Amino acid sequence: MSGTKAAPRRRLSAEERKQRLLDAAVEQFGEHGYGEASLREIAAAAGVTTPVLYDHFGSKAELYAAVAWQQADSLLERWSQPIEGGDEDVFRVTVERIFAWIEANAQGARLLFADVPSDPVVAEAITGVLDRAVGALAQLFATPAVIELPDGLDRERVNAALAHLAMSAVNGLAAWWWHNRDVPRAAVVSLACDVLWRGLDQLSSNPEEEPDG
Repeated sequence: MSGTKAAPRRRLSAEERKQRLLDAAVEQFGEHGYGEASLREIAAAAGVTTPVLYDHFGSKAELYAAVAWQQADSLLERWSQPIEGGDEDVFRVTVERIFAWIEANAQGARLLFADVPSDPVVAEAITGVLDRAVGALAQLFATPAVIELPDGLDRERVNAALAHLAMSAVNGLAAWWWHNRDVPRAAVVSLACDVLWRGLDQLSSNPEEEPDG
């Protein structure tokens, strides 16, 4: 009795193996953190051997950095879609999209916000990620002419400074929320928008003149 021959398994391309490794790494780093994640388990989950993993990534830090860039691409793509409405609408929808992504990607959020290792390779990648995020946020700010510019700063640099300020606030709140995920997303978004937008609104308002005497 002759049996039916099984179809030969298709050999994965290098890019397909790399993507499988990145997907497995998100799971491992997101669940266990950088220190406890195992490269052997990442390789096994991706269906390859540890030496094959090292063919694509020279170290755990390089793999973590690559995963961080991939997650950042996903987040930036999510928030950069066009938004209709006035300045406040754009600002609030952007913040809502950021925290919606965090809620839907808890493992990726841990990599970017809550459990960033101090390894120099990872730190350089995260710095690059934040620089991209700040650049995207800076486009949301068009400093009103009523704001008095500090000496030595033009409006472009003020916009960048405001973007850094907003990104730092969002990063801190995102890290806190990752450890307090019982708090509803709507409450976190409302808090972020109220604090940041009200601050910007106050900054752009003409101060009332103080009475004489």
